[in-house]
Amino acid sequence: MQPFALLLLLFSVPALISLSPSSAAARAPSGPWDSFNYAPKSKTVYPKAIHSTNGTVINSELLVDNSGSATIIGSGSWVALDFGIEVGGLISLNIDSTSPTSPTSSISLSLALSFTESPIFIRPTSSDDSSYPDSSTTYDGVLPVPAPLTPGYWIQPKYALRGGFRYLTIVSTSDGDGAVTISNVSCAISFMPHVDDLRAYNGYFYAVDRTFHDPDFLTKVWYAGAYTVQTNTVPLDTGRMVPFESRGHWANNATLGVAGPIIVDGAKRDR
Repeated sequence: MQPFALLLLLFSVPALISLSPSSAAARAPSGPWDSFNYAPKSKTVYPKAIHSTNGTVINSELLVDNSGSATIIGSGSWVALDFGIEVGGLISLNIDSTSPTSPTSSISLSLALSFTESPIFIRPTSSDDSSYPDSSTTYDGVLPVPAPLTPGYWIQPKYALRGGFRYLTIVSTSDGDGAVTISNVSCAISFMPHVDDLRAYNGYFYAVDRTFHDPDFLTKVWYAGAYTVQTNTVPLDTGRMVPFESRGHWANNATLGVAGPIIVDGAKRDR
């Protein structure tokens, strides 16, 4: 395939993705191309794997696909969750229980979250920076879960949305060796706010090139482009607030334009 034809192929992607409410457009027929569709089946997504842990984390694997509870013990212990693909939105989780080292302990139990698109920047002390031009890439910091922790359901505040990430690190920032048990860690996807079913494309693409080392390469490229367009189609009120928050904080609730949703140049663009 000539380069100009490939470019035409890529630029044709938005026209075949529903940019209007899904109920108003016909859905493409099912076929072998469906296996290449990156879009998740639900806009509530769960971790697909454990990337790594540090310190004492019990049953971390049960956080995958919402299979059960995990316990993080001791200050600095953490678990890095892998959603398997670029996602973006608001994290929620259940705090099942909190246990200080003894019934009379005055230890304050707390958690924080860090976000990154690349495993290179998985770290318990900072997210990958999304906007501020800081050479250390640590300006944004982490998002603390309000302390003292109490059992129940917690959801990330809307202003603290992260536009694009694959890895979520949950770290104990407690001032001692207490234990926090959590479950039901998920991300409510915020992009494509006007569409309920992210997989309901209006069109499809399928090509097999048996002369290339990967016969499905062009199909993979097309569906990667399609999902990229989706992750870049964001709610109008999810822009980076400028002037910036102070170091260690972020606010992603500024207005991006005059009408929305709006297509930006990257899921994590300033967010």
